[in-house]
Amino acid sequence: MKVFEIPLRFVKAFLIETNEDGLILVDSGTPGSGRKIIEGITRLGKNPNKIKSIIFTHSHADHIGGASELKRFVNDVKFGIDRNGIDYLENGKIREPVLHSSALKIIFSIGKPFLFRKFNGVNVDFVLEEGELVKGVEIVKTPGHTNDSVSIYLPELNAIIVGDTLQGDKSGLKYPNIYEDFEGLSKSVKKIKAFNPSIVYVSHGVSSSKFLV
Repeated sequence: MKVFEIPLRFVKAFLIETNEDGLILVDSGTPGSGRKIIEGITRLGKNPNKIKSIIFTHSHADHIGGASELKRFVNDVKFGIDRNGIDYLENGKIREPVLHSSALKIIFSIGKPFLFRKFNGVNVDFVLEEGELVKGVEIVKTPGHTNDSVSIYLPELNAIIVGDTLQGDKSGLKYPNIYEDFEGLSKSVKKIKAFNPSIVYVSHGVSSSKFLV
């Protein structure tokens, strides 16, 4: 089993190469990211048509915006998200981020036309529930950043993909500046820490194993 980061400007998608169930893509970037993701997967030497499913850490537009584009590139792919994110993914509905940083508020006000572009939705084929998704891939509910946030734990690697539940820089992992429920976020981070992961993959910034919170 392997995990690959696919950088997309300020956010990332992740490719999980499972031992038995082909490829799983985590997140789809902003609207317009579909082709870039496919090119990234191809550069890794992987066949995009071996992607069995695309799952989402949560329903902000920089994570689900490219979903419909990927459907055009990948045959018979299935989409999965937490039940609280279904409406956003199926209807291309914008989920406004709850900002807790003055700098971010300025950035979002300037970048809103790009960040909140309309995008097409896709049908949800399965709902992400706590527990095993396929052999060696486990869904962990980690609400707080949004109420539909999930993480993906890979026991074989003792690695976890957390989306925006944490963000990272060279010094380590910390709370994000965007969240809907800090109490829930704090509980989710404790849940992640309890795995004592060898690596935490974050969607923004530097992935790490060092917790600063």
